[in-house]
This record gives sequence, C-alpha cells and structure tokens, in this order.
Amino acid sequence: MALTVLTLRSLDAEHRISCPLLGSLTLGSSAECDLRFEGVGILPKHCVFYRTSERTFQIIGVFAAAQFSVNDVISSELEVNVPFKFGIGGEVFEMDLVEDQDALPEEKWEVAETGTKSENTAENAAPAAGPRTSRRGYLLKPITLKPRGGERLGEVILPPAPPPEAVVAQAPAALSLLTPESASPSALGQKEAMEEAAQTNSQREEEGASSLLTAGLLICGVMIAAIVYWPQHLDRMFEGRSVVTEKPQEVLREVPAEERVRACQDLLRLGAPVLAAQMLMPLAENGNLKAMQQLALALRSTGSFGEEIVVLLQQAVAGGRLEALADFVSVVDDPENPARYSESAFRQLQLAADLGEKSAWMPLGERYEHGNGIQPDIKLALAAYEKAREAGDKRAAGKLSAKQEALECVAAYLRSWNEVSVAKLLEQVAAGQGKFFMLDHPSLEVLLRLEEEMRARWPVRRISVAAGANAEVETFDQIKVTQPFQFEVQRGERIARGKGLLVCSVQRDVEDHWRITGASDKIELSEMLPGKEQFVSATSLHELKPAFTQAEQVEECRLEILEQMRGLEATEDFKPALTVVMNAVYEFPQETFWQPFADNLCDRMARQLFMYGKWLDVSWTEPVHQLAERGSISAMLLEGHLHAAGYGCPRDAARSLAMYQKAFEAGKRRDARFYYAEALFQGNGVPQDVEKAGALVLAFMSRSKHPLEAYLAAHLLWRKAEHDPALWQEVYDSLSRVATQFPPAKNLAGMVLLNHGQNIRERKTGFAAIKAAAEEGVVEAMKNLSQCYLEGVACEKDANQATFWKQKALVTEPPRRRHYTEFGEP
Repeated sequence: MALTVLTLRSLDAEHRISCPLLGSLTLGSSAECDLRFEGVGILPKHCVFYRTSERTFQIIGVFAAAQFSVNDVISSELEVNVPFKFGIGGEVFEMDLVEDQDALPEEKWEVAETGTKSENTAENAAPAAGPRTSRRGYLLKPITLKPRGGERLGEVILPPAPPPEAVVAQAPAALSLLTPESASPSALGQKEAMEEAAQTNSQREEEGASSLLTAGLLICGVMIAAIVYWPQHLDRMFEGRSVVTEKPQEVLREVPAEERVRACQDLLRLGAPVLAAQMLMPLAENGNLKAMQQLALALRSTGSFGEEIVVLLQQAVAGGRLEALADFVSVVDDPENPARYSESAFRQLQLAADLGEKSAWMPLGERYEHGNGIQPDIKLALAAYEKAREAGDKRAAGKLSAKQEALECVAAYLRSWNEVSVAKLLEQVAAGQGKFFMLDHPSLEVLLRLEEEMRARWPVRRISVAAGANAEVETFDQIKVTQPFQFEVQRGERIARGKGLLVCSVQRDVEDHWRITGASDKIELSEMLPGKEQFVSATSLHELKPAFTQAEQVEECRLEILEQMRGLEATEDFKPALTVVMNAVYEFPQETFWQPFADNLCDRMARQLFMYGKWLDVSWTEPVHQLAERGSISAMLLEGHLHAAGYGCPRDAARSLAMYQKAFEAGKRRDARFYYAEALFQGNGVPQDVEKAGALVLAFMSRSKHPLEAYLAAHLLWRKAEHDPALWQEVYDSLSRVATQFPPAKNLAGMVLLNHGQNIRERKTGFAAIKAAAEEGVVEAMKNLSQCYLEGVACEKDANQATFWKQKALVTEPPRRRHYTEFGEP
C-alpha cells in the first residue's frame, strides 16, 4: 500500500495527518495552517512541507526568519528523507510515513494546538498522554484533530464546495467561479444541500481560509482537469479503481490561464518548481507566452539545465514577450549551459541586445573579448562594455577601469625614478618577461642594478609626468601605455634637462595587480650645463652619463666598489662585489686602487670557505684565479686554499704550496709567511721541510701573540727542545700567551707541564689545562686525558673516565680550521 500518512511522534503522544505524493502541509501558529503550534518564535505561517517523492520532503521557511531544525541542523530550507527529527519552538518530533490503511480514508486531518479545549477533542483527538510539567506552556495545551470534509480521488483529497453564504461573505469574485450550469435546478438542489450541510456544521469552530489555501484548491482543480485531459495518464494512474462520478469541479468553472500562471509563480516562490512545471506544461503547449517563460524558470529551478529551457524562452521572446528577455539572457549565459560559448549562444545574445535588453551587453563584450562564438574584436568588446556600464553593470565598469589602472601603474613607475630606494620597483615590475631599455629579458637582480646605477650616476633627479598619456588595449589583461615625461638630472656642476616618452607593456597578474613587463624610453635634451662636451650622448635616460675625466672615472669606480663592499661580513653572496672589482680590473688595468678591495673580499671568502667548506656558487673560483693573476696577495692565498681542499679545482698540494710561496714572495705579508711555513712543516702531499719552516717562523713568530703563529712556533720549538731541555720553558711561554684564545694551544701547554713540570703542582696544572681543552672539544686533548686517567698521571686512576674520554674522542668531529684573519688583520 502507498505511504500517504505522515506521523508526528513526541515523547508522550503520536499524531497523524494525510500527506499524499506531491502534497503539501503548512505549519505555523495561524488557525489556517494544517499543523498548528503556538509559542514564542513560531510565525503565523512558519514553514511548508512539500512531499516531492515517495520518501522525500522539501521543507521551506515562508519567511527568512522562520527557523526550524531537521536532525539537529538549523535551517530555513532543505530537503530530507523520512524518517527524520523535526524541531520547532523548542519541541522535537519524529516524522515518518505509514501506509494508507492506518489513516482515516475519507478525511484529511489537521494537527493544531488551541488555547482551550475544543468541544470535539474527546471524539476526534488521538489518545492523550498524561501532562508533562517539563513541556513549554504552549505545548501543555490540548492537541485536537480537526477533520476536514472532502472526497478522495486517488491520492488527491478534493475539498467540498463552500456554502453560498460563506462565498458571498468572503469575496464577490468567488461567485464568478460558478459555471452557468450551476444555476440550473440541479445546481440549486446542490445549493440547498450545501446550505443544509452548512447549518449542520455551524456549531463547529469557524476557520478563515487564506489566499494561499484558495490558490491550492484552484491548483487541485486544474490538476484534475489535466488528468481528464490526458486519458493515458488517467488510465495508468487509476487502473482498477472506481472513480467517484460526483466531482466538486462541477461547481467550478475552468480557472483562467492567467490565474493559473500566477498560482504557479507563487509555487515557484515557495520552492515547488516540479509542481509548477507540471501545471504550466499544458499552457505552454497551447502557446501561452507567459507560461513558456515561467515553465523555463521552473525547469531551471529544479537544479538541472536542459536545452529546452533556452528554447522555451527564445520562443517566448520571438512571440513578442519582451518581459522574458532578461531571463533569456540569464539562461544563455548560465555557467551550466553547455552551449554557453557557442556561435548560437552569441547570436541569441545579439538578438536580445537588438531587442533592447541591456543585460546582454556584458556577456556580448566577453564574447568579443575572448572570441567565443565570434572572432575576437577588442574595439567591439570595448563598445559593448561601455553600453553595459551605462546600464549599471559593475563588472563592465571593472573592465573599463583597466585602462586607467594601467596608466596609473606606469605613472607610479615613472615617479619612482625620483626616489633613492629601488624597493618600489619590486611592486611595479615583472622582470624576465620583456625588454627593459637596452636589456633583453633581464632578471630582477639585473634590473635593480640598472636602476641603482642610474641613481648613483645622477644623485639629484627631478622627473615628472606630463600630459598626453595614452593606453592601447591589446587585451584587457595586456595594455600598452605611452607616457610623456619631463626631467632634470644633476651631478655636481653637470645639469641636463629635457623631455622624454616612456613606452611600457603592462600586464595583469594572477593576483589582479598590474605590473610592467617591458619598458623603453626616448629622450630629447634641451639644455646641458656647463656644456655639451660634459655629457655622453644618449637617446635613453638610463644611458645618459656624464663625460668623466680619467680621475673622475677612477673615483666613480672606487665609490661603486665601496658601495658593493658594504655589509660584506654579513653576506654569503660575493657575486656583486666580485663583479664590480673585476670590472675595475678590466677597465683600469694600469691602476691598483682596486687591490685593497680585492684582498678584503678574498679574505672574507676564505673565512667562508674555512667555516662551511663551500660557497653559494663554486664558479667564483674563476674570478679568484683572475685576481691572483693580477697580483692580489689574498687571492693567491685563497687559490692555495682551494687547491689544498680540492674545491672548485683538482686537489693539488704542490700547486697549493706554490701559491703560498708566490703570495709570500710578492708581499712578505705575515699571513702569507704563516701559510707557506705551515705547508712546509706539515708536508701534506709534498716533502716536509722542517728546517726551512723553522727559518721562516722562529725568527719572527716565537714571541707572537697571534694564536696560529704562536702554535706553529711552539711545534717547531718542541722539536728543538727534545734535544735542548732548556727550551721547554720557551715552548710553554709561547703557548701560554694564546691558550685562552686557541684551545689546541692550551692542550699543548698542558702536555709541556705534564711531561716536563718540575713539581707535582706544575703537573697538576698541566692536567687541568688538558682537561679544559678536552671539554672545549679538542680531540687530541680527549685522547691525552684518557691516557692520564688510565695511568694515573697527575690524577687518580679512573678506568671509567679513561673509557669515557676515549670513546668521546672517537665520535667527536675535529674542530674546523680557523682562518688567519679571524684573529685580526695580517
């Protein structure tokens, strides 16, 4: 059996009401509602239940403020399958459908909460449960089931004809619904029967019928007429059933088409597009233009898009219904329309525009812009957008504002040339995409350097935007801007004045910001002071330079190097400084002003190499080699370090020693002497030459306070002290001077005291120095300390400590090598 009865279960009661397929129920506090509740927050007409399928209800709030909950979800419109929990006014009901056999077959029931007990409560109400003190006040009132007379036809309950007195009293227009046949004797007999029925029911509580209920009754009559009109549907739906022959529509005349369309518009507003579409189809098939329009809107409201929606609206427009033009444009440009960008869609939009529909100009402009259904044409797109803007379309205003935004972007870029910093360039330029002045696809780094060079060349700049700017739209994301400007630049006594023309390609990026992707300028000089010969002729402001003398050029280059060397200690990127130094070397081969800068740079690079074992870019070894070839002592030493480490070049101990020797012989610098002597003493990869190393070191470094020099001198003295014990004091003195700065020297000094101390106190002092060096991470000190604990030298024997320090020495990485300049300049 069909499920046609909706049950409402609360904690203490169950109520039932008929709800056939495609039927609806109104909930609220008004007496006219199918389900009546009273309380705070419940509107007279709160919401409507539409049964859209066998087990599905669509629940729609009549007003935006009408809130309810379904399965604990608060909403004002949703679709749900039974069973579900429905909450209203603080009470929750369990909703479900039951079979027809559980309902009263001849009556439609309404659940309502009344202010006082109704007279028919006892005979009509469902068995009442005991009172609950926890329920809200309005739910404590008795719930009555009020029968509404009617006759069931299939799944539809036909309302009875109202008594004549009520018809006359409520609306004179209702008398016009009586057909001429209703005035016949049989109709008069029916009238008398109706009067008698009215007198019988006069003792019952009267209810006012709302306009919505009246429209619903009219809709039911139209549906029945549709069933009669289509016998095939009638045969399929009522096969095997006995149809009641006495139908209420005999007292109703056929509802006019205009009223049926208006009723369907109400259904659309209430969210019942399927029901509205079923009622509109016969009217649309008969050529009713308004019905075609509303049927298309109803079909679109169902959530799916079909070609028939466009066809219906196009037929309505072609038939002369201009009111459908706006809807026609809307569905043609609907994002779900598969033919949205086709040629046919373009023709449909053009038709709407020709008929005077202003909303068609915006989508037409988009078709012209992107070439959808038509060849791209920016001029026609601009014209369409202009008409759309006149019609009030904000999107068109946004499109047309692109020209102004591009002009403002170029003007801001031009004004930024007056600023000292180039930081704003990062917000205005997209580098690497086009040609900037004389550079083709420059990186942002190169472009920033170009701007900085112009600022350094002309410390004083006065550049202003002139009138006559023009924007040529290539696409609405790519615009070519021509901006005139005037300028005055100055360096010392040199002043240049003139005018120019800046041409920029401006493009909109993904973040909707306009950025310059290419730029070029052309200038005309009107005045050059003190004379033309003081300037280098140029056609671009970025190429305009003062004509420097040799001395001025050297000073200019020196200042540029000094600028790049600023903050060198804090940076790891040596490329900019290397570049300007190498430029000075090539530009002024006979000058030596660049050598102190080159030595400072190479020492900084050597410290970076000693600390991390690498640079950001291994290719920097080539400019280092070039500087070494041109006489930079620090570059020679750095090249020796590179060959010793095998970084950026093959490992070559002999080449390393040769570079150290070359550096020492070139300038006799102390750091060069140290690295040359150290290489001879260690003999890594080359024959060891202790005697030559001693000759280089002992006469100059035995009393040095530089940690590396003192440590190397102590090693050489150690060898001599093994044959001449009187030298042990000199070894200790050399190491003690730098022990606090250099932990390996502390370890070596401790070993001197431990092995050659004159008393227990000196040996214990030596043990303490070794332990301190071990704790500071000197691996050799850890090994020495382990041996002391193992043999009990200057300490108590402790096998655990001996094992601990031995294992720690095995897992500890040796300290990194320290560069000579870390302890001060050579």
